[in-house]
Amino acid sequence: MKQNNRWIDMGLLSRFASIGACQWSLLRNGIWNEIRIQFRHGFYYAYALVSALYLIILQLVPIEYRESANVFITFTDPSVLGFFFIGGLIMIEKGQHLLDPLFMTPYSPEYYIWSKVLSLSVLSVLSSSIIHLFTFGFTAHFITFLCGVWLTSIMFTLLGVGVAAKCTTVNEFFSVSSLYGAISMVPLLGWLNLWESPIYLLWPTQASLLIIQSVFEPLHIMEGAYAFLYLTVASILLFGWARHRFYRYMISIQGGGKRL
Repeated sequence: MKQNNRWIDMGLLSRFASIGACQWSLLRNGIWNEIRIQFRHGFYYAYALVSALYLIILQLVPIEYRESANVFITFTDPSVLGFFFIGGLIMIEKGQHLLDPLFMTPYSPEYYIWSKVLSLSVLSVLSSSIIHLFTFGFTAHFITFLCGVWLTSIMFTLLGVGVAAKCTTVNEFFSVSSLYGAISMVPLLGWLNLWESPIYLLWPTQASLLIIQSVFEPLHIMEGAYAFLYLTVASILLFGWARHRFYRYMISIQGGGKRL
């Protein structure tokens, strides 16, 4: 009897492993497909030029301010690029009516969201790496820095998905996203010493600033725990919010099974 149970358990494990492998394959293929689309739309060429421009700017900045300038540039551009790019991508696919037939395949909205989010995070990490490495080289806490960029990119791109889901035009998206973007950048007031307040700790972007800056100023263990945990929790919550808005505004099913 125990032997039969063992074979049943092995069968279940094998089935779950097969399902997991299939899901990973769908997500992996989705990510690579999104990267190809981004190449086709010129995202990588554009950010190669942007990164080169930032490298020139950083070389012109006095050495004593160069580290701060790199943190500011990384936080306000490569880390958040997915927030704006995702709106354009979703608006294009809405206009071309590509989503309805896509979701009739095993490629679910969750795969769609994560393939876009993770593929754009690749561009964020790549751009941030080029800017930092060509300016400062491989510093001691470079990997921690990249993890901060990656988590921040995921968080902002999920925010962009949620905003874009309800918008009908690119102009509407940029109008609404400007408000969200301004609110998310509030901790910069403290970082720039314009207004000091502990209230910034309530912003997930304060955690982003701490981790990105850690490449020059190592974090205390409690600061690191707060920053990484907060960004992870914020990303999970934003995924739930983005998923809800995606289903509600983009693939809602009303009477007769008709997709809006």
